[in-house]
Amino acid sequence: MDCDINETSSLQEVNNFTGNDSEHTILKGIRNVFYDYGLPIVCLFGIVGNMLNLAILTRRKLKRSYRTVEQAANVCLIGLALSDLLFCTFAFPTTFLPRDNNYQRKNFILYYGMYSTAFINVFIMASTWMTVTMATERYIAICHPLNQKLFMTLRKTKLIIVIVYIVAFAFNVPVLWRYKIEEICIINSTDFIYRLDPVPLGNDALKDNVYRILWAIMGNFIPLVILIGTNIKICWRVHKSYKYRQRFQVKHRERTDSSNTLTVTLITIVVMFFILVAPSEIVLFFIAGIRRDENNRDLLNAIEATMNFMQTVNFSVNFALYCIISPYFRRTLRYMFCCHWYHTRRQSYKLSMSESNYHMPLKKMSGLLR
Repeated sequence: MDCDINETSSLQEVNNFTGNDSEHTILKGIRNVFYDYGLPIVCLFGIVGNMLNLAILTRRKLKRSYRTVEQAANVCLIGLALSDLLFCTFAFPTTFLPRDNNYQRKNFILYYGMYSTAFINVFIMASTWMTVTMATERYIAICHPLNQKLFMTLRKTKLIIVIVYIVAFAFNVPVLWRYKIEEICIINSTDFIYRLDPVPLGNDALKDNVYRILWAIMGNFIPLVILIGTNIKICWRVHKSYKYRQRFQVKHRERTDSSNTLTVTLITIVVMFFILVAPSEIVLFFIAGIRRDENNRDLLNAIEATMNFMQTVNFSVNFALYCIISPYFRRTLRYMFCCHWYHTRRQSYKLSMSESNYHMPLKKMSGLLR
């Protein structure tokens, strides 16, 4: 009987071990898929897309077609595209970081892993507050149109964008000292490997926790509250305006259409923020406070990889969003890629016509002149 019990218990242990091993394998696979394939592909798409965003949004023809208030919104879009481009650029090399946190030598990858978190956080915060700036600008333009020229001038908008970038950089300076390099001697060898160990802010766990809470408040919770409030008001006023035009059969004007395009673009950007960025920041904030051990490390790493991928998608897809919403964006993009082909065809057509006229017999030419 005792033998049977021992065999049963040993079989259960083997089954539990096998089940845990398969679970760890799946979690590691999820993390590897996101970091090895998902993040680099999305980052490359974001780099190319945001470069095209900057090329189109900075065109003089687009600036001249907007009023002052719409130019202010366009400047916000330029600031957002720049921040998203820098985020994708700094996030792309994370693909090459070692998964086991063991570095063979002191090189660029080691120092990138040490300092990249600070710069990535800078552009996350900058993009978030760029979205808040756009939402505030649209809120004033739609809900308080009589005050829009007083509060949202082009000069003030540029000043706000500069302040956003400065504050984002200053707020994330402490993150530069979040990691330290530890040298580990390899047994029976004179070589070393290097690891990045997290260090509390000022070597004080309380200060580090206070800073993380302040970052969550400034980088996520306050922007989230502002975006929810402004977009509820904007959607309500847009719906009310739509009902008014239907009732009195008021026709659209061209400038109203451009303003509506900016408003729809903003609302879509904010919805993407609600879906991809806000949940990711909240989950990552709570994950950072959980101590990792052998039992939960793979699960937390898989969740972290998923949240990072969601954030990266948000900073990379605005190009596709603009192409879907804005007719001008699509026309300009088509012109940028097709203008060389179009002008080449046009010049060749003119050349062929001139050559055919040159070789045309004199009788036919005189007939055409009649």
